[in-house]
Amino acid sequence: MPNMSLALEKKVRRELQFLPDPLKLADHVRGVLKKGDVEKALALTRIASKDMECVVSWNHIIGHLLSEKQVSAALKLYNEMKKRAQFPDSHTYVIILRGLSEPPVAADTLGKALAIYHSLGAENSRVKPTTIHTNAALRVCARAHDMDALWSIAAKIPEQGAGAADAYTYATILNAIREHALLESGDRKDDSEIAALRATSIQQGRRIWGDIVGRWRAGSIMVNEEMVGAMGRLLLIGLQPRDWDDVLSLIEQTMGIPRLAPKLGSKMRKAQHLPIRVHDDVKREQTNVIDGEEPESEFDRALLLDKRGKESVQLIPPGNNSLSLLLEACKLTYAFRESYEYWDLLTNKSTYNLRPDMDNIHTFMRILRQTRASGRTLDIITDIIPRLGWTPHRKTFRIAMSSCSRDKKNPNVMEYANTLVRLSEHYNMEPDPKMLLQYMELALSTQDGEVIRQTVEQMEGSITKLKSLISFGQHDGKKSSSWDKQDIVTLMRTVVGAIDQMTNKQLIPAEKIQSLVQKRAKMNAFITRLMDRMEGKNIIPKEKLVELRRDSRQLRHLRQKLVEKEKKAKGTWVKDKKDLNAQPLTDSPFDA
Repeated sequence: MPNMSLALEKKVRRELQFLPDPLKLADHVRGVLKKGDVEKALALTRIASKDMECVVSWNHIIGHLLSEKQVSAALKLYNEMKKRAQFPDSHTYVIILRGLSEPPVAADTLGKALAIYHSLGAENSRVKPTTIHTNAALRVCARAHDMDALWSIAAKIPEQGAGAADAYTYATILNAIREHALLESGDRKDDSEIAALRATSIQQGRRIWGDIVGRWRAGSIMVNEEMVGAMGRLLLIGLQPRDWDDVLSLIEQTMGIPRLAPKLGSKMRKAQHLPIRVHDDVKREQTNVIDGEEPESEFDRALLLDKRGKESVQLIPPGNNSLSLLLEACKLTYAFRESYEYWDLLTNKSTYNLRPDMDNIHTFMRILRQTRASGRTLDIITDIIPRLGWTPHRKTFRIAMSSCSRDKKNPNVMEYANTLVRLSEHYNMEPDPKMLLQYMELALSTQDGEVIRQTVEQMEGSITKLKSLISFGQHDGKKSSSWDKQDIVTLMRTVVGAIDQMTNKQLIPAEKIQSLVQKRAKMNAFITRLMDRMEGKNIIPKEKLVELRRDSRQLRHLRQKLVEKEKKAKGTWVKDKKDLNAQPLTDSPFDA
């Protein structure tokens, strides 16, 4: 046996006496791998391969090596098992292809994966390719961002049979198109090139969706929410309002949720409230409308209706992904009222009774921020999130505070902001400098001395925690990053500026100024020390700090000796237990 000690071989052979069949061997090998002993697992499998068929054990080891990112070792083992007459089964190829698709995908990994996948199509292959193998190979191409290889595989997928495309196949291709478009457009600076590239990708997705609808109606494929989500996310990367608006039609077509907003481009949909660029695009689309008919798309519900006007397919129940798509589409097309209606429709117990997750909540809160609905944003944190059993994130409070910042004209906005700060403390969250900065700037915008003073006092505990965070680090022992330090400096400088405004403009009574001035002095001194540390000034080296501490101990010991000598001269020296137990420093140069 290669690289196997005599002791290990004896131990393995004793264990194999109690593993008479492949199933027990595979279970034992899996247990050995969980303990991290790959060498023993290999020894067991290699010796057992002489007397029994143990492909499952080889599969376990190959899968373990791939999970540990040991691609070369896994492929070497794949070739070794074939030499030992342990022929790979269908699951072996699935394990290898899926393992090779896990990021990061190296440059040569794609070639190895394609070679293994195409070997399944050879005439002498014991295993024939199935949809599962095709999906795994497509995933490798997608992760490697090689669309040519992906399309070469997709072009050979049969229309029917064991290797035909399923829902996961289409979802993989649509996601790959989207990721490739984002990757390619990220390196370009010309907006027109980016728009053209994304438009081409979306057009590819539309053609694929037309094929999906035809096969769905024919009953040869089952559509699921993952497919709908992949198509919807592809539409959302477009730069044309029609693409965003078609998300609503996509959801209506596949889930039966009615459009709550008329189509963009139709005479029923007014576009005056949209941004200028979007308004112009919609206006151009409206010029193409004939006799008030709505523009056609691949996502029209009529494509899935029979001659009697009824659904010819089984509709998909909406999930959290679908709610996010609807909210994002409404946000991009400025359909804010419709976004509220979609939220109420999907989360209402009497209709779809969908339980929003935190991503849904954050997306909806961003829409509320855009519409300056700070009161409803606060209601989500105080009512909806606790009722759903979720815990707010730092992002949650930051979005809510920025909603208050946009809603400055609301007379109750400071009350909402105060509640947000108290709630963040209630959830024992570490103070967020960016949220507190928005809070302070909101108070300054009121130019009300009493409001500003109360805000400064409300933030006192948070600022103390931030000082501790800077000085001693986080609970897990990690020091805060320089970016966090800069945020903290900006916040403290804003607070110092707020105190200066109250003092210079005499916004508060004179008897309340003294305490604020003292706080300002301490905070300003801390800012100075912190800036010096960040810029590398006045930093005492560790060796020098140890030397200073040693000198300090010696000076304290010298002072104790001088006091003792003086008291003895006056006759007032009395030895107590503390003096008797005191041990002089042996390293002191003043020891007599």
